[in-house]
Amino acid sequence: MSDVVRTKDLWKVYPDGTRALKGVNLNVRRGEFLGVMGPSGSGKSTLLHLIGGLDRPTRGEVFLFGRSVSAMDEDELAEFRKGRVAYIFQFYYLLEDFTVLENLLIVGEMVGVKDPERKAKRILDFLRLSHRTRHKPNQLSGGEQQRVAIGRALISDPDLILADEPTGNLDMEEGIKIFNLFGDLNRAKGITFIVATHNQELRKFFHRVVNLRDGEVVGVDQIIPFSER
Repeated sequence: MSDVVRTKDLWKVYPDGTRALKGVNLNVRRGEFLGVMGPSGSGKSTLLHLIGGLDRPTRGEVFLFGRSVSAMDEDELAEFRKGRVAYIFQFYYLLEDFTVLENLLIVGEMVGVKDPERKAKRILDFLRLSHRTRHKPNQLSGGEQQRVAIGRALISDPDLILADEPTGNLDMEEGIKIFNLFGDLNRAKGITFIVATHNQELRKFFHRVVNLRDGEVVGVDQIIPFSER
């Protein structure tokens, strides 16, 4: 199984002196459903931002699909990520003036999806949102809005999805539904997931869990053996 992500001695120190990450080394295998867990302020979001190239490390390197992210300029990085890496956040960041369908179409057109409307409708049907295509985000529940955000991530057929506290604004019942959906996508499509969460009740869904505390990896737990995936 090849590595989708590798970090080497990854540090992030902010101008005020805060050391958000301290020498993190991490390998993520293709097709893995990896959890990054730890209390608030442990460095989970920072790690995901550096892996996805949304921020730059102070020291160390990130390798994405075998290439050094740190060596790329912004334009090269954007082109390299397009259609390969997608993001899901705690806050849904949907375009409030556009319908559910339009939120997916805009992304599909940006990344050059062939026949984006047909694909968007197929994804929304899979996400049980086909009855909501003409609704706007403020007409949806929190769980529905997060499923739209997932649909927006899926339209580019990404190899890697980075999800930062994706159930942070949902109750446990809705959160479990979202994690079951992630698991289905991981198994059916082979999408690699790296999901940051502080919710220990969601731990059982992951293949492995990387435990962070104060910017350092303090342990890695194997939750589901390879033979059972």
